[in-house]
Amino acid sequence: MQYRLFYLLLLLLLTGCGHVIRDNNSTDTSVSQNDGIKINAYFSQTSGNYHDGGGIDALLVDDYNRAKEEILVAIYALTNDRIRDALIAAHQRGVDVEVYTDDGELFSDNMKLLKEAGIPVLSDEDPSALMHDKFSVIDRKIVWSGSCNYTYYAFYRNNENLVKITGSKVAEVYRREFFELWEHRLIENAYVSDVLEIYFSPEDDFEQRLLDLIAHAHKEIDFLAFAFTNDNVSDALIAKKEEGVTVKGVIDEKQNSYQKKSSDYQKLKENGIDVHLDGNRYTLHDKIMIIDDTVITGSYNFTQKANDTNNENSIVVHNKAFADRYKTEFQKIFAEAKP
Repeated sequence: MQYRLFYLLLLLLLTGCGHVIRDNNSTDTSVSQNDGIKINAYFSQTSGNYHDGGGIDALLVDDYNRAKEEILVAIYALTNDRIRDALIAAHQRGVDVEVYTDDGELFSDNMKLLKEAGIPVLSDEDPSALMHDKFSVIDRKIVWSGSCNYTYYAFYRNNENLVKITGSKVAEVYRREFFELWEHRLIENAYVSDVLEIYFSPEDDFEQRLLDLIAHAHKEIDFLAFAFTNDNVSDALIAKKEEGVTVKGVIDEKQNSYQKKSSDYQKLKENGIDVHLDGNRYTLHDKIMIIDDTVITGSYNFTQKANDTNNENSIVVHNKAFADRYKTEFQKIFAEAKP
C-alpha cells in the first residue's frame, strides 16, 4: 500500500496538465521587476518516440488549451500536428487565433488546414528574406519564443531551446511586433530592462547590441550556432580571445558543410577559438551565446541576413542562475561534439 501511494505521488509530480514530460530540463527564474516577469527555459530532448508526445511541445500545447481570448503565432515552419490541432481547437472554442508565416511555407499542408478551419494565415510575401520568427503570444500575458520551429524534430531530435516569458509588458511588446508584421510595417520595438532585453530584426539592429555585449565580456563566452557566417561577430570573438577571455563554441556540422565558403568555423578555429562541429546526427539548431552571466537566445542565427533582412527576435537575459543552466546545456553539447 505504501509503495502504491508513493508511486501515485511520484506520478503526480511528474505529470503537468495531463502530460508526462520525459526530458523537462527547465529553469524557472522569477525576475524582480515592477511588472513581475517570470522566465522559464526549456531544452529539447534528442531521442524517444515523438509520436507518443511528452516533450516540451506539450507545454506549449497546454498553454494553447488554456487560452481564453487570443493566440498570435509567428512561425517559420509548422509540421507538428499536435500544435496544429491545438490551434484549431482554440479557434473552434472562440479564441481569436491568427498565424503569420514565411511566404515559402504559406501553402504547406498544415497552413492549408489552419486556413480551412477558418484561422487567418498571412505571410511576409518577400521571397528575398525569411520570416524566421518562432513565437506565440497567448492572452496578452504569455510569450513562447526561442530556436524551435513548430516541427516534431525541433522538440524530439534537434538541439533546441524554448523560452517562456510570463508578463503583460513583454507580451504586449511581442503582440505589437506581431501586428507590425501582419501589416507589413517595421518599427523599432525593443524592450530593455535591467534583467531582460528583447530585440527584433531587422528594425532594431541587434548586431550592434550583440557586439557590445561581446565587447564587455570579462571571463568567458560560450556559443551554440546553427549558422555562423557573420564576420563582425567572429572578429569580436577573436578579439576577446586575444584579450584573455575563454571562448568556446559548437557549430552545426551539416549547415557548416552547406555554407562551406561563407561559414566562419574555419576562421574561428584558425584563430585559436576552441570551436567544434556538433555530434547530433540530426541538427544543432540553437542560436545561443552565453557571455559571463548573460544569455542571448532566440531565432537569430549569427548571420548578416538575420540582422539585415530576416524577421527575427532576440532575447537577452542577465541572470546568473539562468546563465548557469544554459552553461550546463552548452557543456553537454560541447562534450558530445566532434574533436
